[in-house]
Amino acid sequence: TQAALRTALRTPPSLVAALALHGCPCMQLADGTQIVRSPRSDTAMQQPAHLRHTQRTAQTASETGTAEEASETLSDPGASGELLASSRPMGLGGHALLLLALLSGSAVGLLFFSLLGYGVEVYRALASVDWWLAPSLVVGALLLLVALYALDARYWKGAGRIAAYFPLLAAAAGSLGAACLLGTKQYPYAPLLCVFLVPTLGVWLLRRAALPAVPPRAFFVALSAQLLLLAVAVSLAFAAWVFWSPAWGVEEWEECEAGPAPETGCPVGVDFGGSQTNMWFGEVRQFWRYRIGCDNYTADTSELEDDEAVVSCHTGAFLWWSFPMWVPCAALLFALLFYYLAKTMEARDRGSSKTRAQWAIRLFLSSIIFFMAVTWCAASVAGAGLGVARTVEFAMLLFIVVTTAVVGNTVGWGRVGKTAQSLPIYRKLASYSEGFWDYVKAFALWGLGWLAIPTFLALSAANQAARKALPFTLPPDAPGLLTAHGAQLWARLRTWHWASVISKTTFWSLAYLILQVIVMQLVVVFFAFLNEALSDFHTGVVCAIFAGVGLLMFMIPIIPGVPVYIACGAVIPASTMSQANPDWSDDMEPGDEVPKEFWVGLVYATLVGFALKLTAVALEQELIGRQFGNYVAVRSFIRINSLEMRATRRILRRPGINTAKCAILVGGPDWPTSVTTGILKLNLLQMLLGTTPILPLIAASTAAGGMQLLKTKGDLYDSITVIVTFLSFLAQTASTLLAMYFIERTSTQYAAELAAEPPDEEVLAHDERQAAFSKAQRDGTNWSSAGVPLWPKVTIIASALMLAGACYLSVVATCFEPFSVSQRISDLPGGTVFGLVRPMGWVVIGLFVGGWVLRYIYRRWAVARARSWLRASTVDASISDASPPPPPPSSRGERSPA
Repeated sequence: TQAALRTALRTPPSLVAALALHGCPCMQLADGTQIVRSPRSDTAMQQPAHLRHTQRTAQTASETGTAEEASETLSDPGASGELLASSRPMGLGGHALLLLALLSGSAVGLLFFSLLGYGVEVYRALASVDWWLAPSLVVGALLLLVALYALDARYWKGAGRIAAYFPLLAAAAGSLGAACLLGTKQYPYAPLLCVFLVPTLGVWLLRRAALPAVPPRAFFVALSAQLLLLAVAVSLAFAAWVFWSPAWGVEEWEECEAGPAPETGCPVGVDFGGSQTNMWFGEVRQFWRYRIGCDNYTADTSELEDDEAVVSCHTGAFLWWSFPMWVPCAALLFALLFYYLAKTMEARDRGSSKTRAQWAIRLFLSSIIFFMAVTWCAASVAGAGLGVARTVEFAMLLFIVVTTAVVGNTVGWGRVGKTAQSLPIYRKLASYSEGFWDYVKAFALWGLGWLAIPTFLALSAANQAARKALPFTLPPDAPGLLTAHGAQLWARLRTWHWASVISKTTFWSLAYLILQVIVMQLVVVFFAFLNEALSDFHTGVVCAIFAGVGLLMFMIPIIPGVPVYIACGAVIPASTMSQANPDWSDDMEPGDEVPKEFWVGLVYATLVGFALKLTAVALEQELIGRQFGNYVAVRSFIRINSLEMRATRRILRRPGINTAKCAILVGGPDWPTSVTTGILKLNLLQMLLGTTPILPLIAASTAAGGMQLLKTKGDLYDSITVIVTFLSFLAQTASTLLAMYFIERTSTQYAAELAAEPPDEEVLAHDERQAAFSKAQRDGTNWSSAGVPLWPKVTIIASALMLAGACYLSVVATCFEPFSVSQRISDLPGGTVFGLVRPMGWVVIGLFVGGWVLRYIYRRWAVARARSWLRASTVDASISDASPPPPPPSSRGERSPA
């Protein structure tokens, strides 16, 4: 039917005729001609609802003149079939089944893989099993999945599908699940990650088996609401377990209190009454470590870094205790995702399928921007040596992967690619650079593309070989070594500007390594050294010295302000306490009252940090931004003629304090924001006034730094450190996102007024020259261009591989010793700063330096190549302009020699 419709859709009249033959009772053409449905098409109304909706969509398109969209609607069932069906609400039975699937799947995790249920018994049992079998199970499962893919098992029918495909697929899934369980001792988070898939699998099976006819929009709305209910229910259960659970675990501790024996390892004098709350600090933390069988459960984890088994057990105790807290967080995150997908469907109902795709693309791009903002904020917090950043980065990366998969499969990547170019946000981003999409491709290649693309091509080749050799597979769908999908991917990859893409992967690698190595390691070591060097000075001298050093740190563009505030909170309170009692660290025991000098020092630190921020704003705006704003290249670099920069200037020119203005000044990166305000020639007093709301963020950051001094004096302070740090992280992330929101809203709301502002003519001329140079560099370095030698290709490929390898190693390996600004350099192995770097860390540093040197060599060659290419093209253009015009044809009809 679709093939016939596609043939009939070549002209609008045939479109109307086709629709009339497939269920439209009567239609009228623009010229008044009426077409009545043939009686033979009475059975058309018995078609599925999604096909009838497709026809209605095409009819609407034909009546509005968009025949091309109607053709695309009828020929693309994935774009407008079931996915765009009617938005009738899901029945009560469907809601009940969906809630049951979510609750049952979550109950499995909470009952067997959290300490709230039988997690103690399960963890002890799994940790007692040798984990060496887990890698073998993973390898076996992957090989089995590869074989099933190569043999086209997903297309098997009948008895073969029931007797072979489903059992083998279940065996592979079971092997992966068993590997997750067997790896508990070494990787205590592995079972929890697998358990997260249980409710996902339950919802997927429910959708396929019981609710296939429910429209996606209604299903997304119901799923979002049910996830919200799940988050509330699990949060209440977790709160009750923590605060109101009566007399939990008293019997175990009563045995220890009756007479602690050395062989049991029970702590002495621990009293767990029925009113003891189950918060993760102090005796509670020791209790759960003891229950799951950890050695040295009373010791601080930071003191046991060399004993990986004990550290893994301590980590497992916390993860399995806090698992009920992560379930509602994940539920809320995905409830938001499915809510926006439902809005995507609603946008389609109000407009065209193109509008629906635009909503999905906005969701996808917003998620990417959100991830980048969170990564910057995480690096800011992690610069003080706190352990929050890496967890947040991986969580957001997982959310981006899921969002990408859902959006791509919901809308279709073909539709996404076509529609993206019509979005204003695409035009804005693409205008930043001619090779904008090369940055996107490079990001994908830098993330997983190095592994994913060769793996897919290898699977495609294996699948094609099986199709040619084995009779029970599908026939080959393309000539050559690859399947049709593989050949399509290979043809698309061959059109890439690989010199540009690979070069830009080095940009992403350098950005990541600089934030992770320089910001997160060197800044911490420097402030720890400063803290140790100033320990014997008077508090006033310490404040003055730190103000000078902190101001210098603010002048470095890549250093965020949060590490400076946290270091300030560690250095100054330590000085105030040392002035009152030089031996305060040795005299203070766990449980003792915090000296009042500590709180006085925190107040001093907050005031010093606030003064540092305002002084840095003034210096960066007036001495750097305003002076460098006289250079055309600088104004061009910040894109002073763009709508976004004009919107930023419009917001910041508003007098007084308002939300949009403060969001930009507080949420934007410290150095770039202040310098930009100087380039825009904005009023300094107004900028200082708009920056004052940063005071609560500074207070939270200095408190996080101060609590690091006390975390060895009591587990309560350790917990407060994590909480305060996370709150400051959330505050900075929220202000950053608000800044992006207000800039985008203003640039859209006042687009006409902003576009009417007179442009910077010098910048326009500079941009034209720069665009010509960029085009020459892009054309001249293209590997398909003549005269490109082999050594630059080898150089940039080696640089990209080295830098990407350094990034991967920094993630999967422990490259640096745990360290914070409250510690001393003498605490590091060897008592020197070089003790911070572990052996694998030196490998990362070596790859970083080597990759950067190779990149520098390639960049110098690329610039020289672009200049010579530009000169050659200029000479060719001048010769073409100087050539005389061809003579006119002769009157006898003879052809001109030209």
